[in-house]
Amino acid sequence: MVTVDNVNLDVLELIFSHLAGNDLPSVALVSRAFFAAVIPRLYSVLLFCLSQAKRYPGVMSPFAAIAVHPEFAIHVRHVDIRALPSVKDQFNPKFLIECTRALALCHNLTSFQCSVNAFPPFISVLQKKDCLRDLRINANLTTEQCSKMVGGAAQIRHLTLDFACWNVMDLLPRWAGAIQSSLTTLTIFMANELNETVLESALEQLPNLLGLHVIGCTKVDHVSILSLVHHTPNLTALSMATGDSSRALPTPAASLANLVHLALDMRFQNQAPAFLGGGTSAASVVLTSIFTHIAASSPSLTSFILKYPDRQTPPTIAPTFVQQQLIGAHGRTLKTIALIDCYAEMDVISAICGSCVGLERLEVMIPARDSKLFTAALSNSSTLRLLVDSNALNTQHPRRSGPNLTHDSLKQMFATVASLTKVVGGDRRVWTRRRDVHASDFTVGVEHKPTVHSAAIHWFMPRE
Repeated sequence: MVTVDNVNLDVLELIFSHLAGNDLPSVALVSRAFFAAVIPRLYSVLLFCLSQAKRYPGVMSPFAAIAVHPEFAIHVRHVDIRALPSVKDQFNPKFLIECTRALALCHNLTSFQCSVNAFPPFISVLQKKDCLRDLRINANLTTEQCSKMVGGAAQIRHLTLDFACWNVMDLLPRWAGAIQSSLTTLTIFMANELNETVLESALEQLPNLLGLHVIGCTKVDHVSILSLVHHTPNLTALSMATGDSSRALPTPAASLANLVHLALDMRFQNQAPAFLGGGTSAASVVLTSIFTHIAASSPSLTSFILKYPDRQTPPTIAPTFVQQQLIGAHGRTLKTIALIDCYAEMDVISAICGSCVGLERLEVMIPARDSKLFTAALSNSSTLRLLVDSNALNTQHPRRSGPNLTHDSLKQMFATVASLTKVVGGDRRVWTRRRDVHASDFTVGVEHKPTVHSAAIHWFMPRE
C-alpha cells in the first residue's frame, strides 16, 4: 500500500515544485517525508523584503535559519535582499552578521541581488563563490571595494550595476576585462557618471556580449549606444534611453541581425508632445530614426518595450508609428509588446492584436471605461495569453492604478478572447481562467489574488 512515507522523494519534490509562498512551510509540517522533500525548494531562494525588515528581530530571518541549520545551506541558489532592518538610522549590525555568516555557508550560490545601498559588507564573502553567475548590486562603492569585486567572482554571466558611482564606472573597463570570457549580459541603471568613453572601453573587451541595457545614464543616449554596438555584434537584447533628436546616428549602421528584444526609455530635454510617434515631434523623429537604423540589419524582434517618463497626463501612441515602424517591420515575429506610461487607443490595440500573428503577452493601460470596445480589439488576436495593465508598474501615481477591472468585465473578456488565460490588473490582482471539473471546456469564471510588486527585474528587461 502506498503511503506518504514511502512515496519516492523525487516524485514529492516534483509535486512541491508547483507550490510557493506560505504553502511550502505549511506542507513541511505534515510529515517527515514532506519535510525532506520541501526543504530543497523552501531554501532555494532566500528573499528578504521590507515587510520582513519591519518585523525583525521579532520574526527570524531566513539567514538566521541557515545559521542555525547549516545543513540547509547546500540548497541555497538565490539570495535577494530588497530591504534591511535598521537601528537608530543605521543598518542593524546583528542582521548583517547573520547574512554574512549564512552566505559563507552557501557554497552553491548562483545568484545574488542586493538592491539596498548596503553591499560592502557582502563583498568579502562573495569573492569565494565559484558558482556565482548572476550579480545585481547597488554599486555605491569606494575604489578599494570595487577593486575587490573586480578581483573576485570571475565567472559572472549577468552583471547589473544600479546607481553606480564614479569609482565603479572608472573601474568598469577593468572589470569587463576580468570577466570578458563569461559575461553575457551587462546592465547599468541610473549611473550618471557613465560616459561614452568609459562605456566604449568596456564594450571593446566584450565582443561576445548578448545583452546590453543602459538606462537612466544621462551622458549616454541612444546615439551613443548605437555608435558603440559594433563592438558587440552578437547582441540579442538591447535597452537604451533616447536623447536629443537633432543628433545624427552613425553611418553605416552597425549590424544587429541577432536582435530580438528592444526596450526604449523615451527621454527628451524639451516638453514632450501629446502624441508619441506621430507627426514631426521629437519623439516621432527619434523613434523613426531608431527603427530605420536597425532595419538595415533586418532583425526579427520578438519583444518590444516602450516607456515614457511618468507624468500626470501620459502621451498617446500614434497609429503611424505602430503601423509603419512596429507592425510593418516586426508584426510577424513579435510575441511581447509593452507600452508603459503611454496610452494606446482602440484602433492601435486592434491593429496590434490583428497584425502580430504570434502575440502572446500585451502590456498596455487598460481603460477604465469602454471595456467592451477594448475586449473587441483584443479579440483580433488568437494567440494572446497574458494581458497586463501597465498601470501595475506605476508607483509614482497610484491613483491611476486603481481597480478598473470588474468580475463581469473579466468574464466577458475571457469569453471573447479564447486564447487569454491570465490578466494582471492595475491594482496588481491576478485574474486567471480556470477549468470547471464539471464542464468539458474552460468556464468564464476567474480567481483573483493579491500580488506583490517585484523589484527583482527592471522594467526594460526581457519578459519571461
